[in-house]
Amino acid sequence: MVRAVQIKRTGGPEVLEFIGKNIGEPKDEEVLVRHTAIGLNRYDLEHRKGFRKIKDLPSVLGVEAVGVVEKLGKKISDGLKVGDRVGYCTAPPGAYCEKRVIHQKYLIKIPDEIPDETVAAVLFKGMTAHYLVNQSYKIKPSTVVLVHGASGGLGQIICQWAKNKKSVVIGSVSSDEKMKIALKNGCTYAVNYNDKDCVSKIMEITQNKGVGAVYDPIGYATSKLSFESLGKFGIYVSYGQISGRAPVSFSLLSSRSLFATGTSIYHYKHDRFTLALTAMEIFEMVRKKLLTVRINKKYKFDEIIKAHRDMEDRKVSGLNIIKIS
Repeated sequence: MVRAVQIKRTGGPEVLEFIGKNIGEPKDEEVLVRHTAIGLNRYDLEHRKGFRKIKDLPSVLGVEAVGVVEKLGKKISDGLKVGDRVGYCTAPPGAYCEKRVIHQKYLIKIPDEIPDETVAAVLFKGMTAHYLVNQSYKIKPSTVVLVHGASGGLGQIICQWAKNKKSVVIGSVSSDEKMKIALKNGCTYAVNYNDKDCVSKIMEITQNKGVGAVYDPIGYATSKLSFESLGKFGIYVSYGQISGRAPVSFSLLSSRSLFATGTSIYHYKHDRFTLALTAMEIFEMVRKKLLTVRINKKYKFDEIIKAHRDMEDRKVSGLNIIKIS
């Protein structure tokens, strides 16, 4: 039996519960991984709230973790061995546990020089940032983009990646205090999306042309601002809906021949080859310090419910992890 955190129904942090879980032995292409660090992500909140559907309840939450291989199934073909350090971020939810049996296709070997905590903080967010700036909307030099939640964990990675592509990045945050964080993480400009003059400031920056793309994890609360900030043929890229669903209509899109897309890591990083290739790129950017991973807070496994309350109450932002002692 191992300790795990599950939900039987969706709702607030109170639906999280600690349980003892029998995980069994790895079969065929499965691997037993002992977790050392777990990433905290907005997907965890959206799964818990029911914004993103979970196939079956009760379910253990968590989409990202790092650990050590303890046992192998009999049909392992990916060069894995006992003692390897591995991470994952595209498997079905289930990372909130001390150990887990998982299929080898989800696992990525971790380079010796990159610590477990760094990988737990950056792997999921790095994978997401990669498809957002390279595929959902391909950022080119001098492209102007608006990134909501620029002081948050994923926002920081997107802004740094966009800066590395020589883009003009306008970081959007919820308070004037967070503007400094946005500027520290690659933003050319920073704005407060609660400022009534926010759109005017964005138009001033873009010389009334508007931005080429808006990256929005927030949804309802920022959608009006987002569409007003887009230039002709601009694209609204949704990768979350923390405040609820963004209202989008064809009449809104036709006002400037705009585009809108909803995204999921499970579509963009669905095959083994793409997963491994993207991980190599992320690790190389971390090595070269093109991505700076600043871990804001490290929670203990026993503090997972507290971590969810802190995220819910916006008491914590940036890159955060759960450490397993």
